[in-house]
Amino acid sequence: MITNITADFEEKYIGTVINDRYKIIKLVGTGGMGSVYLAEHEILRKKVAIKILHYEQSKRKDTVERFKREAIAASNIGQDNIVDVTDFGYTEEGNAYFVMEYVEGRSLADVMKEQRVLPLEFAVSVAAQIAVALYSAHGKGIIHRDLKPENILLTNKDGNYPFVKIVDFGISKILQDDVKPDERLRTLTKSGAIFGTPEYMSPEQAAGESVEPASDIYSLGVIMYEMLTGRLPFFDDNYMKILHKHQYEFPELPGNINPDIPSDVNALIMKCLEKKPFNRYGTMMLLLNDLKNIYLKYNLEEKISLAFLFNSGTVRSMNPAADMISSEEIIRMLNSSQDDKVKHVSIENRSSGTVLKVAVVCILLIVAGIAAYTFFRKQNPPMVAERTELSKYDTAKSTEVGTEKEKPEKKHAEQPKKAAASVKKSVPMMKLTVNSNIPGVRVFNNENGKTICKTPCTKKLPRKESEVIILGFEYEDYSIKPMAVTLDKDMTVNLNLKQEADNG
Repeated sequence: MITNITADFEEKYIGTVINDRYKIIKLVGTGGMGSVYLAEHEILRKKVAIKILHYEQSKRKDTVERFKREAIAASNIGQDNIVDVTDFGYTEEGNAYFVMEYVEGRSLADVMKEQRVLPLEFAVSVAAQIAVALYSAHGKGIIHRDLKPENILLTNKDGNYPFVKIVDFGISKILQDDVKPDERLRTLTKSGAIFGTPEYMSPEQAAGESVEPASDIYSLGVIMYEMLTGRLPFFDDNYMKILHKHQYEFPELPGNINPDIPSDVNALIMKCLEKKPFNRYGTMMLLLNDLKNIYLKYNLEEKISLAFLFNSGTVRSMNPAADMISSEEIIRMLNSSQDDKVKHVSIENRSSGTVLKVAVVCILLIVAGIAAYTFFRKQNPPMVAERTELSKYDTAKSTEVGTEKEKPEKKHAEQPKKAAASVKKSVPMMKLTVNSNIPGVRVFNNENGKTICKTPCTKKLPRKESEVIILGFEYEDYSIKPMAVTLDKDMTVNLNLKQEADNG
């Protein structure tokens, strides 16, 4: 009965003029909080979209407050890839509404229904634009919390397709707002409340815990997974089971589903899908840098242009070093996607001239090092050769040379060994820590079967950017799914064998 009343109430807006300004033309879509209409400004004759809060929802103070927050969040970001909100008000019946730019296009969800697996260049373009948009949002203390294909509109702007427009900040979390803390706790962030769409929720969101920007990074990882494989990392008819899988199970490698996915793209997606927020990308900008490297490495610019994004004022203001993409290799190295290097450039906010000076200093140091090494090699061989020849003679011959001369020769002979040891120590390493509720689980490399360690344990492995290792686990008759971890920084894995035992 309520549904019929609501439907009639929503339909009656068509053909009416709201607040003497906006004439409602047609119903575009209906969501959980309100309905969206195509409208036209009576004076400017400009098409706009109007979202009007549902009739039954308009009487709930917490819903109205959340609706206001959506309007505030979207209007405060001011980024091209986020639908802009231009007005807010109430209908004659008291229903809250806000006005936003009208986007002619389709949702990413509709595109994926037609084309199950999207090309790499298309997926990279969509993901890069989302990363830029949400980096802007996060910088203003706004977390989306409901990032999904239905909320990503694709349009054509200035000849660029797909051009992303993100909508629906209805359940966004505003970290820096004017709402009193006690009111925010009481009405909007009740303890244990779960907001969002189960298929795209981060583990911490699924657990009802507080979310940070890393939660949006996880959701974007799910979207990339779906774009390139044609399926979700976790799916089930029971929503609670989906939430459980996000928290405790590991998805199959995207490359196992779609062999055309490169290994570094695999690593990028799996890094976004890490269970612990601190194991994911630190910011959307760091994710964007890896997307940029993939874009360049696989010559995706030949298939789709992202010049409008990488050369935009938005990206340049986020990362001043971004305009060095096409410079000499030394600059390219300094602007690599490694977290520590990117953070250094971002935090210090160095200019191009400063970076060039650093590059010159680095080159001079390298040249000096080569010169010193060459001089050492010129001086060292006669001593080593002399000692080698001495070993062929008897003791008497050695005595003629004398012990005074032997001592420095030993030092010189030992120097190459020390140099080799120094080079060996300089290889970057990452720490892999594996814990389990039952000790003694064998951790091994799933590709070659070699044992790494037994839990609880911490093992040092060579650090490699954009590479993954598939860990296998073995303990008695338990069936434990393999897990993919990235090798670019320290990782911690926690196993719960009780939950895995049901699969055995």
